[in-house]
Amino acid sequence: MSNACARNRKAANKFEDDFPYPACWQDNVRMGFLLATFRERSVNPESFDSKLQFWTNLIRDYCEYKGDASFSKEELKIRFTRNGHVPACLDTVLSNMLQLKIICASEDYKLNINSSWTEWALRNFIKGPFLWIYGTLKFWLNANEMIADTYRIEYVHMDVLKKFCMQVYELLQKSPFKGTVQPYKVFIEEVLRVMTISENCIKMCAQTLQYERKIDLSYKLGDNENRIQLIKVPMENEPITGINENDIVVYKMKAVQMNLMEQLQDTEVKIEEIKSNVHQYLRENKRQMAKPLLRKKHFLENTHKKQSLALQNIETLLSSVEEAKHNGIILDAYKSGSKALQNIFDTSNLNNETVTDIVADVNETIETHKEIGDILGDTNLNVSDSFDDNDLERELAQITGENIKTETEIDNTITYQKSTLTDEQLINMLEELEVEQRSPEAAKSSQQLKSI
Repeated sequence: MSNACARNRKAANKFEDDFPYPACWQDNVRMGFLLATFRERSVNPESFDSKLQFWTNLIRDYCEYKGDASFSKEELKIRFTRNGHVPACLDTVLSNMLQLKIICASEDYKLNINSSWTEWALRNFIKGPFLWIYGTLKFWLNANEMIADTYRIEYVHMDVLKKFCMQVYELLQKSPFKGTVQPYKVFIEEVLRVMTISENCIKMCAQTLQYERKIDLSYKLGDNENRIQLIKVPMENEPITGINENDIVVYKMKAVQMNLMEQLQDTEVKIEEIKSNVHQYLRENKRQMAKPLLRKKHFLENTHKKQSLALQNIETLLSSVEEAKHNGIILDAYKSGSKALQNIFDTSNLNNETVTDIVADVNETIETHKEIGDILGDTNLNVSDSFDDNDLERELAQITGENIKTETEIDNTITYQKSTLTDEQLINMLEELEVEQRSPEAAKSSQQLKSI
């Protein structure tokens, strides 16, 4: 932490050399205009707005450079005095930034993020008007003192503070902070190690993140103000419940665990040193001097054994606490799932009676459909009887080009087609058939003669 603080002090001491001044800072004519007081905006609106934007950007860059979102008018006058010319336009600049809520008074901001609703109402509706009246009277009675107070008022640059808060929160999402309770001192050291930022700004970032319900802080009563003692970063989707007694107990157990591990390491180092000394005395044939060291080694080994047992008990307790915490999360998930399922049942009117009635209705509908299908399948509509057989025979004769038969012949054909032949009739018909008894060669030669 000392190295990080030294780096910040070094940045402040080398401000003139390292600060990235705008290019126009070397232009005497231009800077003479920018350091002078503002004229009425109606004279030259573009020049007025350009000058205002220059100082607004310069103050923002200055806060980012020094690693602190807080600043005062007196500080700006010291930092931006050029060749003996003090900026005479800061009153207008700060007034405009206050009106646009780019900055706010540091005391007001701290009260807003640290006070309750009751304190907020008391400050805005009672204390605020009273202080305004008191300040007005004080100004008329002692104007010089009021002017001196305006120089000492600290402001907070909101955009710069927001940027630092984002960087600090990204750091807190990593080990060892996420999902744990850590000492505020460890948090400060880690932030100073990776960022160029003041401790005052770190504290303001932590209080802002607590106000935004992203982290939890635990305070300890100090001499002049409450000092931050612990910081808790919840896991993803874990609600912000504050640092309770369980968190403090777990933190103390982990602190004891770390202390025991350090003691074990120290004890092991001492035992190894004693062993080395004992061997040295034995090589020098100083057995009497080696005996006290052996007694000390046995004592340290007993101490090491007790420390190891204590460490094992602490680790067992921590594992049990973590397991109980996960079991509680699982149980809460069961409760939520059961409640959601019950709500679905209630909304959809799902119960045993309703489901039984619906299934019975479905079965009845299927049976009805099956019966209708069976009836339709057994029904003979006799569509073929609607056509006369004589008309069909006559149409077939026209298609084949045969002579149209008389009604008697058609009737005989239909009668014959509809009659059933017996076996005796079939045999007689076969015997009446005449088959030419010739060889295949004779039949072939006969066909050739016919073709000639």
